[in-house]
Amino acid sequence: MLDKQENFHSFEELFRRNYPRLCQRVFRITKDLEAAEDIVQEVFISFWQQDQGQKVGAPEAYLYRACLNRALNYTGKDKRQAQIRELYQEQKPTESSSPEQQLEQQELEQQVQQSIELLPPMCRKVFLLSRYEEMSHKEIADFLNISPNTVDNHIKKALLILRKMLLTLFLVLFEIYFTFFL
Repeated sequence: MLDKQENFHSFEELFRRNYPRLCQRVFRITKDLEAAEDIVQEVFISFWQQDQGQKVGAPEAYLYRACLNRALNYTGKDKRQAQIRELYQEQKPTESSSPEQQLEQQELEQQVQQSIELLPPMCRKVFLLSRYEEMSHKEIADFLNISPNTVDNHIKKALLILRKMLLTLFLVLFEIYFTFFL
């Protein structure tokens, strides 16, 4: 019984010490205070239920990374799609564009999203933190516990892969266009 009370008091102190900082960090990613608080609370509940305190040598680091991953998952796909849509809305021709042009635009947006999803996991995470969360290379390096050079390499690799994928798509569309219209 005493052991459970000690565990609870340790957990409570861990929660009090880290909850505000984790909420701030998650809020920076989600831009939604309620969602940030929910995410941090869910991570702490999961941590308590799985009794991770017994298995984890550095619980603060574990909680920080778990909160980050959940925040990225929360903002991930929907946020990226909305940002891509917004980007292409700015570049779209006027409303007089034909249904074919609108369909092509939608297909291109989907292809960009799929290309990002196909990046290697760490490469994708670094790329998304850089481009969509607007974190600096140093922030990303500190956050993921990797060197700034590794961050640079992942971003270069992501851009290279995306360029190749999208260039291939462009060439296919170009060929279809000229085959169809010529």
